[in-house]
Amino acid sequence: MAIKKDTLDQLLSGRDPKEVFSKDGLFDELQKALAERVLHAERASNGPTRPRETRASTGQYRDDLSSRADVRGRSRHSLNG
Repeated sequence: MAIKKDTLDQLLSGRDPKEVFSKDGLFDELQKALAERVLHAERASNGPTRPRETRASTGQYRDDLSSRADVRGRSRHSLNG
């Protein structure tokens, strides 16, 4: 997909062309914005997620899979009842 010249002109408007590739310049801003957009799209395609629970005493995280298992290590959702 080609980027439209009008879009590029809009991005460059009011900027010093010499600073486009400098640290924290337009290129860095675009790179950050694109990365955030991709991550957001990836998260949205994976469906809703629940926040991880933290054990206060150890600071360890418990993900959704471990919270579904009972104390004997078997899933509460087993097919064998």
